[in-house]
Amino acid sequence: MLLAALLGGCAAHQVGLIVADPLKSDPAELRLPRGGDIKLATPGPAGPLRYLNGCVVDVHGSYAFRTFTVRDWRVLDAGDGSGGYVGILRAYGARLVVDDRNSGATVVLDDLTAAPMRPYVGLPVLVIGHATGEGYVVPVAYRVLAATSPP
Repeated sequence: MLLAALLGGCAAHQVGLIVADPLKSDPAELRLPRGGDIKLATPGPAGPLRYLNGCVVDVHGSYAFRTFTVRDWRVLDAGDGSGGYVGILRAYGARLVVDDRNSGATVVLDDLTAAPMRPYVGLPVLVIGHATGEGYVVPVAYRVLAATSPP
């Protein structure tokens, strides 16, 4: 089993803490609860993982030569105990919404508290906030999950 995991091809699932510095080209790592780190390859839709330093995530993928290639993922703890809301920030008319990858639901963000996020429309974000109604969230913090300069 260990040899197969090192050489590749084994479908796997891991949970751990993301350890990454998005300013460096080093791969993100997943710190496992039982100890040890796994290097993560984050192609395509897994790219935002590099910007989730300090968050607990659930990743699915496969091992290849001591590297875990991520195919799917979700945030379990955004740093405040909640999973947060993760997805591409979209403008829907005058409103801002996120198609949350954790739940599959579209979340409408409160107009006033989400206003500072408007320059990041089209980019993946992590929104931490509280629900005040079905599908309606008041953001208290957010993180852009892509390389970008401040607005």
